[in-house]
Amino acid sequence: MTLKNSLYTLLGSETHDGHLCYNLRLHPDSFIYQAHFPGEPVTPGVCIVQMAKELLEDHLQQPLHLTTVKNVKFLSVITPLETPELSYVLDKIQSISGENGKSADGSQKNTIRAQFTVKSSDKEFAKLSLGFTNK
Repeated sequence: MTLKNSLYTLLGSETHDGHLCYNLRLHPDSFIYQAHFPGEPVTPGVCIVQMAKELLEDHLQQPLHLTTVKNVKFLSVITPLETPELSYVLDKIQSISGENGKSADGSQKNTIRAQFTVKSSDKEFAKLSLGFTNK
C-alpha cells in the first residue's frame, strides 16, 4: 500500500549540509488517522517506516523491499494536528552490490542501507536505520 497522496503529500526535496531532505505535509483527514485514533490522530510507527521506504524509492527511482529494521527509535508522537509538516532527512545511504544474489528474473540484487531522521523545524520524532533490497 502506498501512503503518498493518501497519508502525506510530498512538498519537495532539498539538500542541506550534504543530506537529502524530503519535506512533506500530513493529511489529518486520511483514513489511517480515522482509525488511529479518531479525534486525536497519531501517526502509526509502521507508517513512519513506510514513508521512509517510499521516499528512498523516489530517490533511487526503483522499487525496494524492506528486509531489515536494524534500529528504530520513536522519540516523540507525530500528530498531524500539532505537526502538519515533517522532514525526512536521509542521513546516510550505502549500497552493497550483489550481497543477496539474483532475483527471480536473473537480475542482480543489491542491499541498500539507509538512515533517516524524521523531524520538524524544532523537534526530532524518529531515527530509522533500515535495510532494503531492490525488487
